[in-house]
Amino acid sequence: MSYNLETYKEPFWAKSGNFVRGRDPLGVQNSSISVYATLLPGMTNLTLRLRYYGMYLWLLDEYHALPTNSPFKQSQKAQYTFIRRAELITAFLMVNKHPNELSVIGNDFANRNINEAKEKGFYDIALGADQNKDTEKGSVYWDYNSGALGQYYAGSLFALNLADSKNGYFERTEDYGKQLAESYRKSLSKEVEVLFLKRINEGKLYLDDLDLIDEIALNKEYKDTPEGVFYFKMLLSDDGLKSKTASQKITSQRKESLQIFLNLINNGDENLNIFELPLISYSSCLKKNKDEVSEASFGWYYYYLNELAHHSLEAVFWGMLREMDLKSYSLEQFLSKITKKVCDKSKILLGEHAEYLIPELISQLDKEKFITLNYIESIADSVKRENGIDGIVQGIFALLSLYRDNQHKLNDVRFYANDHFLDSKYGNALQIFHTYIETSQNLKFADFVRKFIHTLLNEHIAVAYNKMGNGEKNLLKFVVEDNYLVHIETMRPNFTNPRLRTLLNFTRDLGLVTVDNELTESGKKLLNDLNSAK
Repeated sequence: MSYNLETYKEPFWAKSGNFVRGRDPLGVQNSSISVYATLLPGMTNLTLRLRYYGMYLWLLDEYHALPTNSPFKQSQKAQYTFIRRAELITAFLMVNKHPNELSVIGNDFANRNINEAKEKGFYDIALGADQNKDTEKGSVYWDYNSGALGQYYAGSLFALNLADSKNGYFERTEDYGKQLAESYRKSLSKEVEVLFLKRINEGKLYLDDLDLIDEIALNKEYKDTPEGVFYFKMLLSDDGLKSKTASQKITSQRKESLQIFLNLINNGDENLNIFELPLISYSSCLKKNKDEVSEASFGWYYYYLNELAHHSLEAVFWGMLREMDLKSYSLEQFLSKITKKVCDKSKILLGEHAEYLIPELISQLDKEKFITLNYIESIADSVKRENGIDGIVQGIFALLSLYRDNQHKLNDVRFYANDHFLDSKYGNALQIFHTYIETSQNLKFADFVRKFIHTLLNEHIAVAYNKMGNGEKNLLKFVVEDNYLVHIETMRPNFTNPRLRTLLNFTRDLGLVTVDNELTESGKKLLNDLNSAK
């Protein structure tokens, strides 16, 4: 019998190991995420519109006031239905009245169904929002059962002490949360409140309602209202008790980050990329003592130090995976041949320094020739050219140069990380320096490269198995079978996204920054007040 694609049936033991993609194959990026969460508490990369904070608190306050026999109070799922209907009503309002506004929850669903009211006479909010046992995935505006509130915004509201969760129900806090609910309510007329809540209850929204409930719009001007005043107060307040450091200090890193951001916009030219704030803080802090900069400025330095260390490692790992994909190696062949290729490529750069022990080699790296950021930039070119060995060389020299540049700051880094409880985060720069450089003090370059590669292989395997736990998802990018390395997937090095888009959106929503990224008069006044308060 001949075999072909139609007749061949794979035996069960040869089925796929259910390998899955992941952006963090070395498991190091959580150390960066923890830093920017400390710097911008109450913000995430997905909580992009400030006015949702007020709307959710008002909804939770209205929910709190519902009679106990309300159908929305009979279960957690019923509360979720109450929230979900409000989110979808807002989405239909925004796509009809303000179609150019971004980051609207349920925007895609509402756009696909924008003509529904013309055909039915109303938008069927219950059909588009409620989740029942037979609801198919993708058939409603949001698949996550507690809506975008539960999936995205709840964590931020909890962090800001605006809301909490009790017995599975979302609740506004009695003090701070209730203040925001009342401030938001003052931006609405009584008629809008009544109509919006009525439509939630009915599960229908009529075209005539859209003009009547426009006060709910996310882009409404609220700068000089009690609601706007609350948002300013919220963003400019300290970071709360949850931010208390090991030295018992309550920080104000969100406020300081806002100040750095506004100063960057104010001082920059038209070509400035405001998302380079971490890089600018990094470059500045390298030249200054820790007590000369704000806590947040040093925090952004530490964040970017982590990012550079991660990118260096990921470049080496990418190059290793690329080489595995090109040829089959035993483990020993891979260690020997990749080490030789890297050393051969590095000879011109190192010369006689290749025979130095690692500490002396690092001290001899010419700062005019071995520039960390140049190597980081070159990595992207190597990835584009699919040159794995170049990627490994650039990643290794980026890390060595990074260590050289920051040795004088490491005690300050250690204090900051310890004080903010970040020192235990796997993959932080201090740990990377220790694992790959400080434990190689007695090695020459060739032995250092071999150890580096072997360590990275083992670290990936350990991280992948740890992430799998008892689940079935296989995160390995290579496996070892009969002592041979079997390539699975090549992952490109990447950076994390440190919530600066959210910060920009908030400053625009508050009327501090224009759509052209220039300070408004209100922005200039706030910045002047912040700078004067130093």
